[in-house]
Amino acid sequence: MSVKVKTEEIRELMRETLALRGIKGEDAEFLIDDYMESELEGHRTHGVSKFLTIDAEIQKKKSEDEVIKKEASYAQIEGHRQLGHIAALHATDLAIDMAKKTGIGVVGFSNISRYARITPYARRIADAGLVGILMNNGGPECCAPFGGKEPIFGTNPICFAFPSNREKPYIFDFATAQKVWGEIRQAVVEDRELAPNSFLGADGQFTRDPEKAVAGVAFGGPKGYALMFALEVLTGAFVGAKMGHQAKDEYDLGYLFMALSPDMFSDLESFRKEMDALANDVKNSAPAKEGGQVFIPGEIFGNQKVSEIDYRFAELPEDVYERLKKMSHSLEGGYEDTKAMN
Repeated sequence: MSVKVKTEEIRELMRETLALRGIKGEDAEFLIDDYMESELEGHRTHGVSKFLTIDAEIQKKKSEDEVIKKEASYAQIEGHRQLGHIAALHATDLAIDMAKKTGIGVVGFSNISRYARITPYARRIADAGLVGILMNNGGPECCAPFGGKEPIFGTNPICFAFPSNREKPYIFDFATAQKVWGEIRQAVVEDRELAPNSFLGADGQFTRDPEKAVAGVAFGGPKGYALMFALEVLTGAFVGAKMGHQAKDEYDLGYLFMALSPDMFSDLESFRKEMDALANDVKNSAPAKEGGQVFIPGEIFGNQKVSEIDYRFAELPEDVYERLKKMSHSLEGGYEDTKAMN
């Protein structure tokens, strides 16, 4: 059963929840914006139900994140189990600063809790007039290799961000798994089946039962699997983090953010014009079905255009809403730290 709740009420409950846990001001508003945008735009695996896991992350934090290596165009951050949103925001701003100075900013980091989507950090890079390429390990070990049934890889998302002259930059954010691991949590809280052909049971056969799912699968067969494998390496060994079976929890996982300046080879205004021209050609191209429409990635989620979403209300599972209300005035109510509910 779900309830319709005003967006502002949800935001205030989240604000009170975070304040009670010592997170206020700009950091709190950044977290709230991210979770709420995810919820309203249909990415509910990264929305309010994900917010309900935050207590486990706060309790495991050791100290503030720290830059332990820095050269002109690259840096490494030791997270010290910092909240993922906050550490990733610091990494984003560091990559932007280096790219503005040298043309390239590359930041690798690890030992942080998970954040939600990569989109907010990618958008921040594009809004600074830079191209962003961001990726992280979406594990530990929750996706099977192509042709196998044993979980080894993460869901390993990657995101591209391109500045434009339109209202918003172009953001292409996607996991290399057929479905993100958060789908299991969402299926539990919504009391529904998993999407077909997305998760394997212990017998290696597809299952739609969230209680029986042990591994996700890559999208696109062997090609998606190859991309998943490559991202495991770039967010693992390359940034000094762990991979595969060696990654025992989320703090072993790695992240790689890159910001690139168009001024290296052209200039920002020329880049924006050419990017918009390509997007217009795509949108004006002939649809495969009569009466259809061709979209740019990120313009539509499910069967709904993002531009047509009513941001005033959200439909929350009743259990999620009740838990959030409890968290707003106590240190209880959130989800336990389990692999299925993370």
